Amino acid sequence: MFDRAAYKKAAKAQLKGRWKIPVLTSLLIFALISILCSALVAFFGDDITVNLNAAAGNFRAGVHGGPRATTASIFIALIVAAFLLAQKRLFHIMKAEPRPVTFGDYLEGLGQWWQAVRGYLWRTLWVFLWSLLFWIPGIIKWYSYSMMVYIMAEYPEIKVSKAMKISKELTRGYKGDLFVTDLSFIPLFILCGLTLGIGFLWLMPYYQATYTNIYHALKETALASKRVSPEDFA
Repeated sequence: MFDRAAYKKAAKAQLKGRWKIPVLTSLLIFALISILCSALVAFFGDDITVNLNAAAGNFRAGVHGGPRATTASIFIALIVAAFLLAQKRLFHIMKAEPRPVTFGDYLEGLGQWWQAVRGYLWRTLWVFLWSLLFWIPGIIKWYSYSMMVYIMAEYPEIKVSKAMKISKELTRGYKGDLFVTDLSFIPLFILCGLTLGIGFLWLMPYYQATYTNIYHALKETALASKRVSPEDFA
C-alpha cells in the first residue's frame, strides 16, 4: 500500500532536530548551480537564457543559445548530479540511524561522482528517447527511473544499468502514486517561491526525505513479492 501521508510524516520525524546539515547541503547545491550558471551566461553572453529546476533534487536545465551553450549546460548538470546523489546518501543515513548527521557524511557521498555522472547520462538518454514518441511516455519513464539515484546512493557498487532495471520493478504500478506525490508538493513550491527561493532550502530536504521513505517502502514491497531479490542489489 502506498501511504503518501505516512511517508511525509516520517520525513518530518527524521528531520526533526537534524535540519542543519540537510539545509546546508541544499544551500551548497543551489549556490553551486547559481555560480555555474552565472559563469555560463558570462561566457556565452546575454543572448542565452538558462531555466533551472533543482528544488526537488533532480537537476534539469534548459539553455537557449546554440550547441556550445547546450554542451556547457550538460556539463553543469553532470557536476550537480554528483552533489545530488551525495545528498540522497545523507537521507539514507538519516532514515537508518538516529544519530546527528555530519557534513562529513555528505562529503563521503561525493566519492560516487563518477557513478552519479553515468547514472544521469543513462537516465537522461532513455527519458529523451521515450520523449521522442510524445511527452507522456517521457513523463512515465521519468517516474519509472525515479528510484535509480536512490538505489545508487544506497548501493555504491551497483551498475547503473542494473539500478535502472530495479527502479522499473520498484515503481511498477506506483508511477501514478509518485505523480500525485509530486502534485501534493505544489502548494509548498508556490509558498517557497514567495520567499524569493529561501524556503526551498527546507523544502528540498523534506521532499528528498519523503522520497527516501518511498524508495525503501517500494523496495520492501518488491522484495516481499519477489519481483526483486537481495542479490539484485549486489
